[in-house]
Amino acid sequence: MSGLAIITEACIDVKDRACVDVCPVQCIYEFDPEKNVLFSEDEAGSGAIENTHAPNPDAVVIFGDTLLYVNLEECTSCTACYQPDVCPVGAIYSEEQVPDGVTATSYNSEDPNKGHDHTFFIQLSRDVFAD
Repeated sequence: MSGLAIITEACIDVKDRACVDVCPVQCIYEFDPEKNVLFSEDEAGSGAIENTHAPNPDAVVIFGDTLLYVNLEECTSCTACYQPDVCPVGAIYSEEQVPDGVTATSYNSEDPNKGHDHTFFIQLSRDVFAD
């Protein structure tokens, strides 16, 4: 399916959550390390939980609760979350438009400040929800 939303590194330690409010299916999740659960809310910060998933521990440990995650099995490709006026840090792309960095290196393999291959986050999105 084309247009699946991918959240990339600009979300790390920001998690603005504006994307949560525009998502019609609540497929954007946050990780709660105390409860070891991925959860989505009806509205960001509302506390009203829409869905939960058990995370894949090997995948969620990479960024933990510093990042929001899109469940690609639930994403309807509606494009609402990656419109330019939604995410203030530009962290969300359609799967086809994720920047591949200036090199073919893996995420943070040498210098954490440049040359990132953001396509890493496509597979991470799949892996985090692999039950």
